[in-house]
Amino acid sequence: MLVQRLRAIQNRHGYLPDAELVELSKKLGVPLPRVEEVVSFFPAFRRDRDRPADVEVRVCRDMTCHLRGASQLLREDGLHALADELARETGRTIRVEGVSCLGRCDRAPAMWVECHPMPRDEHAWVYCGRGRSGLERALRALAAGTRPTPDADADYLVFTNRDRAFGGHVPHPEAAASSHAEIPAPDWDINPYGPSGRRSESAVVWPAGQDGLRPEYAAVWRYAQFTMAAGGTPLAPRGLSGKDLDRFADDRHPFLHELRVSGLLGMGGAGAPAYGKWLDVWQQPGPEKYIVCNGDESEPGTFKDREILLRFPHLVVEGVLLAGLMTGASAGYIFIRHEYHEQIHALRAEIERAHRLRACGTNIFDSGLSFPVEVFESPGGYICGEQSALLEAMEDRRAQPRNRPPELGTNGLRDKPTVVNNVETLAWVPSIVLRGGRGYAEAGWRVSDNGKQLGFSGRRLFSVSGHVQRPGVYEVPVGLPLGELVLDPKYCGGMSGKRRLKAVATSGPSGGLLPAKLPLPAGFHAKLPDALKRIRERSPADADLMEWFVGRHISTGATHLDLLSVPLDLNFFRHLAGVLRLPVEPMLGAALVVYGDDADALDQAVNFTEFYRNESCGKCVPCRLGSEKLAQLGTDLLRRRDAGEITPGVVKALKTDVLEVARAIQQTSICGLGYVAPIPLSSALAYFPNDVTTAPPADPGSQG
Repeated sequence: MLVQRLRAIQNRHGYLPDAELVELSKKLGVPLPRVEEVVSFFPAFRRDRDRPADVEVRVCRDMTCHLRGASQLLREDGLHALADELARETGRTIRVEGVSCLGRCDRAPAMWVECHPMPRDEHAWVYCGRGRSGLERALRALAAGTRPTPDADADYLVFTNRDRAFGGHVPHPEAAASSHAEIPAPDWDINPYGPSGRRSESAVVWPAGQDGLRPEYAAVWRYAQFTMAAGGTPLAPRGLSGKDLDRFADDRHPFLHELRVSGLLGMGGAGAPAYGKWLDVWQQPGPEKYIVCNGDESEPGTFKDREILLRFPHLVVEGVLLAGLMTGASAGYIFIRHEYHEQIHALRAEIERAHRLRACGTNIFDSGLSFPVEVFESPGGYICGEQSALLEAMEDRRAQPRNRPPELGTNGLRDKPTVVNNVETLAWVPSIVLRGGRGYAEAGWRVSDNGKQLGFSGRRLFSVSGHVQRPGVYEVPVGLPLGELVLDPKYCGGMSGKRRLKAVATSGPSGGLLPAKLPLPAGFHAKLPDALKRIRERSPADADLMEWFVGRHISTGATHLDLLSVPLDLNFFRHLAGVLRLPVEPMLGAALVVYGDDADALDQAVNFTEFYRNESCGKCVPCRLGSEKLAQLGTDLLRRRDAGEITPGVVKALKTDVLEVARAIQQTSICGLGYVAPIPLSSALAYFPNDVTTAPPADPGSQG
């Protein structure tokens, strides 16, 4: 419990007093140097010698906030100058510094504030969506000892599908202290208990005598009924694998079968099938297994889990419960970033409610099944989002990724079999249990080609920010063309201002920047059959979709492909790299950041690179040094460009340097951070040569 005790002390004092660390060391029987080892790793922990100022201001410096003027706020003549002025006027100490993504990209720029002492049970306030002048006014008020009303996530109705308006509500975790007792929730398909779900043919029907209950946890109730009839959760056989194991699961474990039919993929980035992870853990012997929900949503540009955790906490808790019960696990944890304090309160309140409903804890719905769930508040740091690093933090160690194998399915938390899934992945499971796996699978984007039905599987959520009219969170069918999401009034409603599309970061900073027009290689059509053959060997369905797409969107003699025509499907993006032989691998994640023609692609790419430099855990020497070298190369290039010192020789030498560093990092890093760190700078050099040599003219309104 070391990390969670440290987190509680930090929340109480705003820092870690030396006396408290000594007392904690004695109480837990942990040597003080071991405590210091953990404290020194996590950026959110502040030591006594670095105790906070009266007013601590942290401005998000990444991605969309950078696009919206965070760098100007963090210059010496920005909030630093204002803080110095206010300190002289008020006699209070005020500190301003940059911080990695705060998860409020749809309301950039964002500012995190702690005043000392803080009111009881509050450890920070967030101010966002106010522009520079609004943030300056907030800082003036805070310095004067008053508190402007924070910009709470619960009070903000995020932009979402126009045809899926906010039509439901969930209990507010702090109803007694809040201006409203419920939090409005959008009517997404992910929530089978919402207005649309209750109207559907598969609407939840509780057993006789329980009609007064809210409908949540009906999926757990259904599973409990199954186990009572079957004599418990089915036991996995030893020695079976592959299709034989799938057939056994289909026959003996119908709920796992529905998960397989659904084709549900991990929504955290890697896209591993959820069924495969659950099947692996279900097979493992022994009573000690774990389910961990990864809610450490720290990738810049990503904030869809923020909305799920706050507005649908029951789906997350129920998803963890179902994963635990279906795999025979012993306990579940929801690991959540500490900046999501409202979400933390919502989850803890929801777990208490699930206990009251008898859906969680011991003897669930009188079935004899037991499964506890608790929240684990992150000690901070982007690297905690890496699955094995997350588990290291939960085991009271520095959050540094593990060498694998062994894999987490056999040696995860506390060296026991563990499922680690993203928030959204788990939140879809109640719907799949209640509506069936085929219903989810058939909800993807479909197309007809010569009488043959082609399509993608499932639905998912995207966080969209940047230069769009309606930045927000959108639930869409997998495979929806990017252009429909960006331009359709039902979704983002087009580009903001009079901008034209210049680029899209389709996976936060990890995929770099893709241009509005992707270049096609010479002789593309002649080499297409071989590329399709390679795809067909792995997946005939994917090959059919790619063949249809090329025939529809790439004419003979074309030199470019319109990025807006590309389907939003993880596997399609992966195949696209080989088919188009792109110089930089395209990626698709949950974060889509859209850039207009006044954006500086090189400046943005350097900002992405600095994020990875800042967040490298330092375990891998090539990543620790290589990410710093990449940031230096990018910063130097920006300086030389702005000074008019760029020549073809400089650009050629830089490409060589970036390639060498990229090769070293990508071949030797333990985790994915090292692999993606070179991609932003590589994408700017490959796709935006004009921005490398000349800064684009800035639109005065671009920082608004």
